Amino acid sequence: MRPRDLEVLIAVGGGALALAVVFALSAALLAALARALRAVSPPNRRMDPGQVWLNFVPVFNRVWATVTVERVAESLRAEFRDRGLHTPAEDYGRRLGVIALVLLASGCLIYPIFVCYPIALVRLVQYWRHIDRCAARLRSSDYAPPPVEDGW
Repeated sequence: MRPRDLEVLIAVGGGALALAVVFALSAALLAALARALRAVSPPNRRMDPGQVWLNFVPVFNRVWATVTVERVAESLRAEFRDRGLHTPAEDYGRRLGVIALVLLASGCLIYPIFVCYPIALVRLVQYWRHIDRCAARLRSSDYAPPPVEDGW
């Protein structure tokens, strides 16, 4: 085997490995989002848990990722409010998710990828952890109905 062939083989293998890792991490993140949506009662869901998997559709996911971040945050907010656990300072991951999406988009368009993508990866992991914590709070807390107001 010539040295040039070996270099090409290593480059293709490395690219395939990187693609497999990105796919696996994406699947794990989307599974976490689906779990969080399943922890939300159906009347409070702004998105069906199965719809998060539409983020695997190429090109469509450029818009759907933003929709997913917004609807997951809205669903969590509605559920926490319904259970009486809502705090006004909580954004339910919306800010972290949008920041990560902006960094991913700007890495493709404006800034060098080697600057934006590592920061985006950190923000995505923070978003993932935040959503997991919200879902865990929903699963672990007993349902508390909203306070009943006196009067008409």
